[in-house]
Amino acid sequence: MASPPTPYAAASTPKFQQLKQIAESDDLDDVFLLLFSQQYTEIDGLIMLLGQKRDHLAKEIRRLEKLIEEGERFCPFHDEGADGLRFMKETLATNKKILAGLIGLMDLAH
Repeated sequence: MASPPTPYAAASTPKFQQLKQIAESDDLDDVFLLLFSQQYTEIDGLIMLLGQKRDHLAKEIRRLEKLIEEGERFCPFHDEGADGLRFMKETLATNKKILAGLIGLMDLAH
């Protein structure tokens, strides 16, 4: 006869009875399907959030590109314009690297 579980084992053992109730099935395949489907839903949510961040960053990059293009036309007429333009170009380069990283992360998550 097996010995009764220790309090530690009882605390660290998953509560399959509760999972069976949630899955509305006594079949462990259904329980695991429920657990994995929740995980897939979380991953889909993460992919959706990353997509929103990607879209926002792409929009910001387009805005910076237009500002830089406009700034290059006015830069010769302003002394401080060259510094501002340089900072915008550095920010644009950084944002493009972040966008490439987000796209790579999304590809990995898919």
